[in-house]
Amino acid sequence: MAVTKIWAIHDRVARVVDYCQNPDKTKLSDLEQVLVYATDKTKTADENETSYAVTGINCKAETAAKEMAAVQKRFGKTGGNVAYHAYQSFKTGEVSAEDCHRIGVETAKQVWGDNYQVLVATHFNTGTYHNHFVINSVGMWDGRKLEAKYKTYYDLRNTSDRICEKYKLTVLQDPQRHKTPRSIYFAEKNGEPTRYNLMREALDKAISLSGCHNDLCAVLRKLGYELSVDVNRKYPTIRPIHSKKPTRLYRLGPAYEPEAIREQLLQNQWDPEVQRQYYEFMGAYTRNIYREPPTEEYYRRREFYKTAPTVVGYVSLFRCMAIVLGIEPFPKTQQFQKPLSPECREACRKLDRYTAELTLVANEHLDTAQDIQKYLEKVNGEIDRISAARNKIRNKQKYCTEPAKKEQLKHDCTACTEALTALRKKRTIANNILEDNPKIRELLKSEYAARTQTDPYLSEKEKRAATDPHTLTKTHNTWER
Repeated sequence: MAVTKIWAIHDRVARVVDYCQNPDKTKLSDLEQVLVYATDKTKTADENETSYAVTGINCKAETAAKEMAAVQKRFGKTGGNVAYHAYQSFKTGEVSAEDCHRIGVETAKQVWGDNYQVLVATHFNTGTYHNHFVINSVGMWDGRKLEAKYKTYYDLRNTSDRICEKYKLTVLQDPQRHKTPRSIYFAEKNGEPTRYNLMREALDKAISLSGCHNDLCAVLRKLGYELSVDVNRKYPTIRPIHSKKPTRLYRLGPAYEPEAIREQLLQNQWDPEVQRQYYEFMGAYTRNIYREPPTEEYYRRREFYKTAPTVVGYVSLFRCMAIVLGIEPFPKTQQFQKPLSPECREACRKLDRYTAELTLVANEHLDTAQDIQKYLEKVNGEIDRISAARNKIRNKQKYCTEPAKKEQLKHDCTACTEALTALRKKRTIANNILEDNPKIRELLKSEYAARTQTDPYLSEKEKRAATDPHTLTKTHNTWER
């Protein structure tokens, strides 16, 4: 199975970088940059580090950059898309290093070998063998520019699939056109609580406790999710109870498609242990004749939900958020507690952002939106003042000839830059506070509802009253008492 992709390389001055492996630290163009990446010996060396899998087609691997640049100059086409970068990745353990490189060279010759210069490099650094292709955008014979439109991509994919079938490798039958966003992909890979990961976790738990569709919906609802299977809609969806954005089940993986879930529920129907765990989790009503008399804590908690104080001001709001996310312990018990609602558990990925906002609010005593606006005006004025002072220092540096004074001016310029960096960071955090304020209030509402539903001191009637939409118009800091 080979996965392919292609994208353009633009030659822009802003994107050039210094490569540590270059002894002269020369700034490279985008074409040279991608060629250096493709031929990096730390990526192309095999396990024994005895050979390097780099092959040039219609050019030499050692002088590929010069030859490609010469073709572009000859036809006067040195701007725009100077090259294209493509890759071909194989399933882990399916091919050897030699087969991977052989397939890559054969693919490149069939797709671009007649008219374009191509560098093929096989990398082994990720644990999965994959090929990188660097294609000159200008044809070496007719000077025609290569346009990487849909046809070019499908030619690459179809050729790669055809060669994989020739070598008896698996071929992806139904490739997904839309992939998972990069940030979510790496977050899931690192085990962070993303929206999709939390949905999978809730579905796994609900499926293991359910023997029918109604039980599955009941368990998911107690876990904070709503499952929608509508005959008038093509795909079943799942969403957090307090969210309006549903997610189609097939996006969570093959194990969560309706057929796979239905098969698992049928297997659980005849398992008495599953039914016992379901009733234990749902807390089914059982009449207890010898019920213990209610304690003072019982009445205190019941009265608290009726007269819960409201959160006013940024200081109390962010303090509640810190307690909910586990940054601060509960005031009474001095214990940390994990959030219960899916929205707050997903928000734990932004702990650094919320911690920075809480620190700024506490240090600068910012309690209202007006305080934030005044603080931003103050910071912007300070930034303008320091920027003007730095410009004057830079102007003096241009005409300064004394080494000692020039060194002092350089030191002052660096100090101004550091001060500007700190102020701009504070300005960004202040803007984030204004942006996150309504989101945090929604998170607190969802957490209040989740904790109300799991509170053992409340009856079902009291829980329904406490989570009524009219009641939730005000955010309650139930976690502060």
